[in-house]
Amino acid sequence: MKGLIFALAILFLILVFSFAYADEKDLDLTKVSITFEERKELTPDIFQMFLSVNVLTNKEREAINMLGDVDKEIRTIGLNYSGGNYSIYKNCWWEKEKRKCSGFRGTLNYNFQLKDVKEGNKILEIIDSFKEKYGASLNYSLSEPQWILSEKTRKSAEEELKLSLLDTAKAFLKKLSNKLEKKCSISHVDYDLKAPSFREFSAFQARSAEQAPIEAPEPKKEKQVITINANVKYVCR
Repeated sequence: MKGLIFALAILFLILVFSFAYADEKDLDLTKVSITFEERKELTPDIFQMFLSVNVLTNKEREAINMLGDVDKEIRTIGLNYSGGNYSIYKNCWWEKEKRKCSGFRGTLNYNFQLKDVKEGNKILEIIDSFKEKYGASLNYSLSEPQWILSEKTRKSAEEELKLSLLDTAKAFLKKLSNKLEKKCSISHVDYDLKAPSFREFSAFQARSAEQAPIEAPEPKKEKQVITINANVKYVCR
């Protein structure tokens, strides 16, 4: 029994000295946190615009066929887009607390990502020809035409900025070690990306058949800035 008590006393003393040594080491530990920032100005390389085609017909089949004609023509010109989703539903409204329905409505939506504004004009000319063909049964609108950065351009710039931030962090590491007269190392790097903001433009409504060929206004290709902050943590002993 006395041997057990003695062993426990020795274990307790070892733990006390271990904690004391750890505290002493922690007192000699210096932690530094600093944020670096890198910015890059880029010229946007993609012209983006959203197109919505709307139809109003007496029969559901007519609405489907009209939107099908438009979609077929859009696909033949071979421009880059996403979407092409559509919906067909009854044309209903409330009148004197009663729901009334007459005919069908259809909507077809596209998000185009083009290399040139002239490609956008080509799309509008095609859609406008359907406006002339179907008259009041078809309408369309163009919204938020703007120049944006392609994913390839954006990712390339982000990688370049992150590598530059690491170079800055490593250069600061050497200065920090010399200043504190300690051996320092980078323990953590956390990136914070600030994406460029886009300016929104008012919607372009379909013209009448008597107007001149479409030459939509061209949004200015304004420089866009990508900013990345790097919060870097250092440990010095």
